[in-house]
Amino acid sequence: MWPFKRRTEDRALWQVGDAYPGPPTLSGVRVTPDTALRLSAVWGCVRLLADTVSELPVHVYAKGTRTEVDPPKVLVTPAAGTDLPDWLWQHMVSYLLRGNVMGLVVDRAGLTRPSQIELINPDRVAPEIDPYDRTVIWRLDGEEIDRDNLWHRRAYPMPGLPLGLSPIAYFAQCIGLGLGAEQYGAKFFRDNATPSGVLTTEQQLTGPQAQETAAMWKDSHQGRRKTAVLGAGVKFQQLSVSPDESQFLDTMRFNVQQVCRIYGVPPEMQGAESGNSMTYANIESRDLSLLKYSVGTWLGRLERAMSTLVPRSQYVKFNPGALLRTDLKTRYESYEIGLRAGFLGLDEVRELEDREPLPAAAAPPRIGAVA
Repeated sequence: MWPFKRRTEDRALWQVGDAYPGPPTLSGVRVTPDTALRLSAVWGCVRLLADTVSELPVHVYAKGTRTEVDPPKVLVTPAAGTDLPDWLWQHMVSYLLRGNVMGLVVDRAGLTRPSQIELINPDRVAPEIDPYDRTVIWRLDGEEIDRDNLWHRRAYPMPGLPLGLSPIAYFAQCIGLGLGAEQYGAKFFRDNATPSGVLTTEQQLTGPQAQETAAMWKDSHQGRRKTAVLGAGVKFQQLSVSPDESQFLDTMRFNVQQVCRIYGVPPEMQGAESGNSMTYANIESRDLSLLKYSVGTWLGRLERAMSTLVPRSQYVKFNPGALLRTDLKTRYESYEIGLRAGFLGLDEVRELEDREPLPAAAAPPRIGAVA
């Protein structure tokens, strides 16, 4: 089924980048999703969230039970040559940078459920609201597309808006500041005209004498750490970077914290200071905070979206247990508590440890059970 409808009116084709050139910022840097990724803090947050979500196990269950069923083809290879983790990674990148996920439904299972969805750059899709009946017309590269053949999910939906909010567009000033600070630092070290030190003397020096003195100092000490011996009233004063010129380091550090705040990522995970006295007792507590306040929200969005790809009698669920995997001793102590309380079985424990179940004859009695 061809997903396009040819337009009858003659209009110039909408070009990628024309509608999203990036808003101008006070830093002088124009920010787009692509330029924003060049900021290491944005790249780090996007990579962390996309990697974490895409690598978590995904299960399909029958509604009303915890019976796991085989996933449909669309949850194994959702697109041509793309497995589910890569497909989810693309989902997350579109969510985090543009606030929208766009894809073309190129095949279906029966009449309704998609069985193959090719994700595309959301910048290629633009909504157009009809001024008469207020319906939304969707265009791909300027051509009208059937809404039924468009896979569209919004990260930050707003009432009355067909598109979700873009974090990059809304925080362009913050990201532009970070990009501007990086540019300033690069130019400072490239074009820096500040000398490393000054040779002074109370004697009157002619131009050739000053040049000769500087050349002799350079030849004697450049690239060496020899002891300097000065005479005739010559003094050497080392110069340091002025506070104004070194502030960009503090600016970049603060900018990392701002970007982490946008994406709900603990600043410590991006190499920035948290800005307060709160510390994590251990890595497990930090990962729990990441799951609770950031990753868990993305998992909920993806579960709702992916549940539309399975029969109505089924639903999709991520298993975040891998994210909260503790050290070996703590895990074994937790298993022992579950086994003694009776809400965990030995085979369940072995499955959590990625081990095969024991044969029935070799299975030991449950802990706490009466022989």
